[in-house]
Amino acid sequence: MNTVRKRRRCKMVLSDHAQAVFAATKTRSNDGIDKMRHAAKAIMANESAIIVGVNGSYARREATSGSDVDLFFLYTGEHKEEAVEYQRRVRERLKDDGFEMPAPGGVFSEPLSVSMTREMIGGQDDSNVQITRRMLLLLEGEWIFNESGFNQARTQLLRKYVPDNLRDDKICLFLLNDVIRYWRTICVDFEYKVQNDDKPRAIRLIKLRFSRMLLFLAGVLAIGATHGQNVDEKVETLSQYLALSAIERIQEIAGEKTYPALELYAEFLTALDDTRIREALSQKSPAGEESQEFKRLRKLAHDFRDALVELLQSHYDDDNPTVAALML
Repeated sequence: MNTVRKRRRCKMVLSDHAQAVFAATKTRSNDGIDKMRHAAKAIMANESAIIVGVNGSYARREATSGSDVDLFFLYTGEHKEEAVEYQRRVRERLKDDGFEMPAPGGVFSEPLSVSMTREMIGGQDDSNVQITRRMLLLLEGEWIFNESGFNQARTQLLRKYVPDNLRDDKICLFLLNDVIRYWRTICVDFEYKVQNDDKPRAIRLIKLRFSRMLLFLAGVLAIGATHGQNVDEKVETLSQYLALSAIERIQEIAGEKTYPALELYAEFLTALDDTRIREALSQKSPAGEESQEFKRLRKLAHDFRDALVELLQSHYDDDNPTVAALML
């Protein structure tokens, strides 16, 4: 009997440790988001043409002592210049307030037209950057300014994935395929970035195998939950589940079946919050991969993957096509 099965038989509630870890990261994240919202509101007042959101650990309610702030700015119409200026001012304000800002670059380094988030889904012009923008907005984005505009942008994007003629007995296969493509893209891009950008491999690999894998699984579960619903119900279900963090989303959908995986995820977040461990993982190759901290987390990552696989296999009955769609 493997380790995951043993855990599932003897533990049907989250441990006090895991609950405390998730409560602490959620509190830290919510406090940070409240400060971001206050800062953006003070600068942007009643501006209606600009949307500000955040991705990353704050949006996932997983902020630790080493987290930075991954903001994104969207604009409607011809308001790019205003968005650029607001972006500069809000980021400067948050930096002054003590937030860690990410290195220059990234898929949201410049403001983006809202319409661009839902254009070119598929085809030769649909780049890795475009895929990443869509998926981050859908799977982990959280509003900072202009909540109604943010929700509308997400709903309009979802509508692109859920055609009016989609049958009740079908899942949103168009969206599922794009979520799968995103997951496979970041897995392939991981190797490129660590080989060509001289990035620390150990910490990136551990984050890939925990936070990105969980985000993927949480997206799959949300899509699977649309089985048996009409089109409007599918969009509403997706909207409601995608508004939750990945941790809360999988618990809401799959309940106690998620506990074995979440116990391991709590260990991952605990490690990220430890400065000594982060420093060990952030060493360049081969030092990072040779550290005892990496070797321990790599073993936990293997168990985490096994727990997620078992969760998928046990959650769906034979009538739900989600697992089959993941394979073929």
